[in-house]
This record gives sequence, C-alpha cells and structure tokens, in this order.
Amino acid sequence: DWLVKTVGDNGKIWVLRGLAGHPEDTNRYNGLLESLKGTHVQIIAEEHGDWQYDKAKKLCETLYLNNPQVDGIWSSGADMTRACVDVFKQFGTPVPPISGEGNNGYFGQWITDGFKSISPEYSPAQGAAGVRAAVALLEGKQLYKRYVYNPDGWDQDKAKKYYRDDLTANVWWPSELPEDKLKEYYGKK
Repeated sequence: DWLVKTVGDNGKIWVLRGLAGHPEDTNRYNGLLESLKGTHVQIIAEEHGDWQYDKAKKLCETLYLNNPQVDGIWSSGADMTRACVDVFKQFGTPVPPISGEGNNGYFGQWITDGFKSISPEYSPAQGAAGVRAAVALLEGKQLYKRYVYNPDGWDQDKAKKYYRDDLTANVWWPSELPEDKLKEYYGKK
C-alpha cells in the first residue's frame, strides 16, 4: 500500500520478485497484486532476481537502460533493493521510491542515501519458531491451527535504531542472537 500511495494512482513500477515458484515469492507477489487492485498503477517491468544482489544488479541495469522512467520499484528482497539503488547511483539518477527488507546492509544504504523506502519485517526467528512447532508436534503436544505474525514493518526511524555499522550487511533484523554471537558471526573483520 505504501508504494501505491507514494507513486500515485497512475504510477509506473518495476517489480523484482524472488525465486520463481517459491511459496514466499508467490505470497509476497499476491500481496502486491492485492494492493494494486482498484488503482491504475502499471507494472511496466517484472523480473525474478532470485533474492540475489548480482542477478538483480544486471536486471536493474537492463531495465534502466531500456526505460529509466519509473515512478517506483517493488522489490521483494533487500539484496535486490540494494542492487537497484546502486544502479541508480551509478547513473547519477535519483532513486525512485523502493521497498526493502530488514537487512543491515539495506538499512545502512537507506540511512546514508536517504531515498524513499519502507520495509516489511520478516524476523529470522520465524524459522526457529517453525522448528520449535515441528518438534512440539513430534512430541505429541497441542498446537494452534494458525499462528499470525504481523509486525508493523520498518520505517527509517526504526531502521536507525537497529542499524549497526560494526556488523556486516548480512544481519537480518530483528535478531534474537545475543550480542557476543552477533559480533562473532557478523562482526566486521
């Protein structure tokens, strides 16, 4: 919804999807399509960047060279967002509004460059919660039929509270790792 409000009802956007066929890519994309219903926002380019920086950089360069007139970019992954931001900077063009993800590298770029962005929150703890639920199920424990995880997401003020210059780009926020493990695994050498 943020991107639709930001680009306006007649905006033209690029869509950078994750790994084709992956359920998370499908779910995120369906969410985008739902937010576009009732608008005149046009998807003028749609590509799968596979949540990878290198692939997304090539895609964004190609999209930019073919038609740099884009009002916004919907990206379903932080590394793809970082790649597109780098492309616009490389060509000396203002970065259009772009979605991101709760990643330290993206947060640093967002804070430093100040482009318009917003990010959903996908805590790494979701994976651990899934493992705990599977173990509980194997142990015969009762589980709820549905779990809802719907955090507010990230704006730049919240990102500034989490961003750590002493850690690599590879940290995902929020993290449940203790400080010593964050530094051990992600501390800049």
